[in-house]
Amino acid sequence: MLVGCYNSADKPRITPDMPVPTMTIARLHDVVGSGGIVLDGDYIVEGRVVSSDVDENFYRTLIVEDGGAAVEVMAGMPRLMAEYPVGLKVALCLDGCYADYGYGVLQVGCRGTGGYAVDYLASPEALDRVIVRSTDVAEVEPAVVTLANLNMDMCGRLVRVESLRLVAASSVDERDSTLSNARWAGYTLFKDERGDSIALYTRDYAAFADRVVPHDEVTITGIVQWGEYDGGAECYQLKMRYAEDCVVR
Repeated sequence: MLVGCYNSADKPRITPDMPVPTMTIARLHDVVGSGGIVLDGDYIVEGRVVSSDVDENFYRTLIVEDGGAAVEVMAGMPRLMAEYPVGLKVALCLDGCYADYGYGVLQVGCRGTGGYAVDYLASPEALDRVIVRSTDVAEVEPAVVTLANLNMDMCGRLVRVESLRLVAASSVDERDSTLSNARWAGYTLFKDERGDSIALYTRDYAAFADRVVPHDEVTITGIVQWGEYDGGAECYQLKMRYAEDCVVR
């Protein structure tokens, strides 16, 4: 009744073979220029994931940064945090992707429709062709910046801004000068010690959208964007990943 067997299958790879980058993300920005192009060729960049959808303020997208510049992958899949945690080193193989800018951030995916320059990738298989995951996860340190030093090249990057105070919020009536009822949902406006301002945008569906905004001096970490403030003038914005990105000093 003894049965012998022989397993001739190869052992699974513990660490996937990472493709060799052909350029930095900053160089990719140069190639894309003003945007609206198909990346036809050996376009491979490498970086670490700096965004997170765990609190649903980012929706079906991944932002990858290499310390000098960033690119947003329009992944099109929910619960990305499970497979692409913050700090995961990835390679992006972008041959065939469409590239353009949204909120000042370089985005890659499919050609957009309905007013959006770049749309989500069509399937999980398409996402797997674009992103190669490693097993290397390390802590990501945001760049510490002042509002006066923000520039368009920082869009998409993870930064930390200190000494901010709330001065306005779209969630409260303009006559409420105390801002005592301000919530994160929508737009909030903060100023630093110099009087320079920065807007924050929070999705209504974010897990912390209904929380009260701190009135004390805070340090905020977030992804730099460029867009309208509450339907008005354009300005630099930060988009937090989760409530813990705002720390009371």
